[in-house]
Amino acid sequence: MLTQSQFSQIQFQAVLNHYGTFYSIMKAIHFVDNVTVQLTSDGVKIIAEEAKSVQATAYIMKNCFSEYKLILPRSTDDDDEDGPCTSFGLNLKVFTDCLSMFLGGDYDSSLKLLHKGEGAPLIVVLEQHGEDDLVTECSVKTMEPLEVLDFDFEDAHVFSRVNIKAPDFFALLSDLDRFCEEIEINLSPNNFRLITLGELHNESNFEITNSSDMLISFNCTATSTNRYKAAHFRLVMKTLALGSKIALRTNKDGLLGMQVLIETGDNAQMFVEYFIMPLCEGDETMAEEDTVI
Repeated sequence: MLTQSQFSQIQFQAVLNHYGTFYSIMKAIHFVDNVTVQLTSDGVKIIAEEAKSVQATAYIMKNCFSEYKLILPRSTDDDDEDGPCTSFGLNLKVFTDCLSMFLGGDYDSSLKLLHKGEGAPLIVVLEQHGEDDLVTECSVKTMEPLEVLDFDFEDAHVFSRVNIKAPDFFALLSDLDRFCEEIEINLSPNNFRLITLGELHNESNFEITNSSDMLISFNCTATSTNRYKAAHFRLVMKTLALGSKIALRTNKDGLLGMQVLIETGDNAQMFVEYFIMPLCEGDETMAEEDTVI
C-alpha cells in the first residue's frame, strides 16, 4: 500500500463509486491493447485507435467522480485550445483485468485512481464495501503516450447531424448481415439509409425516414454516400448496448463521427465518441431487399 509520504507526491487522485459502467466502457473500447490516457481539469479521456482508420475516445467527466484532484502542468502553448493535460500510455487489457477483481455479486465496490506524474505507474485501489471491507491495490505500468489522429470536426464542413435512440439503433445494427464486409451510408435531407455489402454481393437496405420514431432529431443539408468497414460498426455496437442516445455526424470527406451517451446511476453522464474513416465513395447500386423504418 502507498505510504503517507508517497500520497503527498500524488498529482492525480480520483474516486469512482459503483464503477461497473466505467468497467463496461473500458471493455467496449478494448479493440487494441495499448491506449492513451489524458487527465484534464474536465475529466479523464481514454483514446483507442486502430490503423489510423477507427478511433474511440471514452470521456469520463469530472462530475462522474465523487472525488477528483489534479495538479496540471503549466501549458507552454498559448494556442492550446484544449488546455493543459497529463498524458500517458496504458495497457488496457491489464487495466481491465485489475478492475474485474471486485465486480460481480451483490456487494458494492469503489475505484480509486492515483498517479504521481510522468513515468510513474497508475495505482488502482479497489475497495469492496461489505462485512469484510476488502481492499486491493494494483500498480499498472505506464508508457509514453501514443500518437493519435485529431479527428475533430469543423462545424462549417459538417453535412449531417442525426440524433438517434441508442437501443433502437443497436437493434437495427443487430439485424444487419453479420457476414457483410462493408456498410454503405446514404444520407439525404429526407432519409438515412444503410446498405450492407457481402462477399456474394448480397445487399440489404434499411431506410430510416426523417420522421421515424427512432430519431430524436434529423438535420442533413446535403446528399452523401460513403462506405465503411462493417467490422468498425461492430466495435461501436459494444458501446451502443450501454447507451441511451447516439449522435451521428458526417463531413464533406465522409468522416463518420458517432457519439454514444451513457447514463450512470449517479445522475452523471459518460460519453464514447467513435470516428470512422470511409473506404471509398459508394456507387449507386440498387438494394435487393428494402426495409423502411
